[in-house]
Amino acid sequence: MLDLILFAGQSNMAGRGDASQAPVPGPDMGWEYRPITAPGQLVPIREPVGRDENRTGGIDDGDKKSGGLVSAFVCEYHQRTGRQVVAVSASQGGTTSKQWTQVLARDAAGRLKAARACLHAKGLVPDHVFVLWCQGESDGDQGVDAVRYVANFDEIWSVLRAAGAEHCFLISIGHFNLLRYPRGMYGLSGEELDDRYSVIRSAQHELCRTHDDVSLAADFEPCLPLMKDEFHYYQAAYNAAGAKAAVSMARHIEQNG
Repeated sequence: MLDLILFAGQSNMAGRGDASQAPVPGPDMGWEYRPITAPGQLVPIREPVGRDENRTGGIDDGDKKSGGLVSAFVCEYHQRTGRQVVAVSASQGGTTSKQWTQVLARDAAGRLKAARACLHAKGLVPDHVFVLWCQGESDGDQGVDAVRYVANFDEIWSVLRAAGAEHCFLISIGHFNLLRYPRGMYGLSGEELDDRYSVIRSAQHELCRTHDDVSLAADFEPCLPLMKDEFHYYQAAYNAAGAKAAVSMARHIEQNG
C-alpha cells in the first residue's frame, strides 16, 4: 500500500524548525522523491525534506528549509494506516497565491508528474495521489480578500488535479505573532495583520466546506504559543501539525478507501 503525497505551500510547509527535533521515519514507512537532485531515485525521508530541491525560475526556497512537518506526518500516517508514503516537496517561503497561479503551481505539477513517472519505472503504482497544502500568510500580509483567495486556490488546484492529484488536504494558517510583535510591520499593527490572517483562515475553511475534493486536515491557529518569530514556529508545532494532518488523512482513507 503506497500513496504519493505532494507537500506544497509556503514557509510553514517548507519548515523553519529544527530538523534534529523531528521524528525519523523508519525505512518501511516511505521515501522522498527528489525531482531536482535525484530524479531517478527514492531516498530515505529525513528533515529538512526538500532542502536542496530548488529550481531557478520555479520553486526555489534557497537554503531556508530547516525542519518541517513531513517526517512527523509520515510516522503518524504509517502507524495509523500501515501505508507507505512517497513524499515530494514543493514549497517556497514568502509566496502568494497569485504567484502560485502564475508559475509555482506548474512547477509543483511537474514535480508530481516526475514522481509518478519514477514510480512507474520502478513498477510501483500509488493507490492515492494527494496534496497537503499550507499557504496563505503572504496573502494575509497583502490584504487579499476571501473571494480572491478562493479564486486563486481554485486555479492552483485545477493545475494540480490535471497532474493527477485526487484530493487536497489543507492545513489552515495560524496567527500573525501579535503577542511578541504587537507593533506589527508593513505599517500595520500586529492586531491589524492578525485580522488579515483571519480572513485567509475563513476562506480556507470555506473552501473545505464547499469543495468535495478539499478537506481541512490541520490548523496552525492553536500554535500561537509555539511561534518563534512573526510568522514561523518551533519544531514542536510542525511535529504537531504534521501528525494531526496524518490523522485526518488516515480517517479519509478509512472512510473512502
